[in-house]
Amino acid sequence: MNTSIFRRLGAIGLLVASAAIAGAAPVIIANKSLEKEKLDASTVKSVFLGKKVAWDTGGRVMLAVLRNGAVADDFLKASVDMNTSGFNNLWRRLAMTGGGTAPKSFESEEELRKYVAETPGAVGFIDSANVDASVVVLTPGA
Repeated sequence: MNTSIFRRLGAIGLLVASAAIAGAAPVIIANKSLEKEKLDASTVKSVFLGKKVAWDTGGRVMLAVLRNGAVADDFLKASVDMNTSGFNNLWRRLAMTGGGTAPKSFESEEELRKYVAETPGAVGFIDSANVDASVVVLTPGA
């Protein structure tokens, strides 16, 4: 009987370890006011590159990003085909030339999620493992 329990615990441990190694994917989170907003890949790119400044459902886009890290790198590469450095340089140029207001940037996913939850029109990205009920996940193509 003890052997059976240890085998089950071992199997559960392996599953948890596998999930941790695989990691979760970045997702787009938004303030609950944007629950009905529709996104496609080109809209996501337009939002994060500062070309789309207002939501179809009304209100201003309030962009929030992570300053750096694997989640930022993965999201930016997949969504806007840039690395973090290139993305930050783009926004510096836009801000200096009056072409846009730089996104609010955060060191931690927790801070970013809290900002998005409290700010109407806010959108950002975090690891899917860190999503909670305070925000909605916007799925491109939804």
